[in-house]
Amino acid sequence: MMPQMRKEARGRRVWRRRKLIKKDEYMHPKMERIPFMEEQVRIVREQGKLLTMDIERLMLSEDNRFDFVNEIAAEANSYVENNRDEYGGEKKAILHVLSNRMNDTGIYRPEAYYEPDPFKPGPHYLREEFT
Repeated sequence: MMPQMRKEARGRRVWRRRKLIKKDEYMHPKMERIPFMEEQVRIVREQGKLLTMDIERLMLSEDNRFDFVNEIAAEANSYVENNRDEYGGEKKAILHVLSNRMNDTGIYRPEAYYEPDPFKPGPHYLREEFT
């Protein structure tokens, strides 16, 4: 090795004309696990993509967006004032208003976008201990 190359490279430098192994382009997608449909639906709901798409659809259908937002906020406030015990925990008034608006347009959404996780046991679930 020439002294100039030795100064540029730190440590030992090995020259290879080509890579030793050729990577298979189709192997990577095969190795990934394909998720089930329920998992994809859960991801969409948890990340709020469904709610975002619904809000965007409702906003595009309205002429004046500011009046629309004020109407939804006023309706949500009236829901909270009429029934304070129901809202505040898992159920949100604004989500209730948005789900009602989507149901009025003909697209089914559960009340307040609330769906219990089907994979979690309910409050009455008793675990059986095997002895």
